[in-house]
Amino acid sequence: MALTKCKECGEEISKKAEKCPKCGAPQKKRTSIVTWLVTILVVFWAVGYFSGNLGSGTSSTATSTPSPKEIAMQNVELDFSWGKEGFGNVMEANFTITNNSEYQIKDIEITCTHYAKSGTRIDINERTIFDVVPAKSKKKFDKFNMGFIHSQAEKTGCVITDLKVY
Repeated sequence: MALTKCKECGEEISKKAEKCPKCGAPQKKRTSIVTWLVTILVVFWAVGYFSGNLGSGTSSTATSTPSPKEIAMQNVELDFSWGKEGFGNVMEANFTITNNSEYQIKDIEITCTHYAKSGTRIDINERTIFDVVPAKSKKKFDKFNMGFIHSQAEKTGCVITDLKVY
């Protein structure tokens, strides 16, 4: 027979006892691992089920028509080269934005993520080019100041993260 100590008086009692025969204190039952696993699975299922169904009403994202902004974002390309200026503390970039969409775009937000030689992400710069790139055209922005950069930045990746369509 497996024994445990009473939480109140310390007397050795059976693990199956609901209360201590010596002091009468109720004994808490341990929750089994199986009960914990089932509880966790139910919680994960509920979170997944309800988060997947939020906002699902009569309209479906898969069948909806993309907005002009979504179309423009899918049809814009960014090419860049970069270097360090200002005693190696400022990122200066040359951007070429190709707008293959039917819409004019403006106020183009560019985010550059910087990495050390080891591949560790160490810095992020975000700037907006307040200019217009007409539909079906390409525009260059040379020596664009992206701001201060970490001195150990060796590689960078830049992407267009936002824009306005008009």
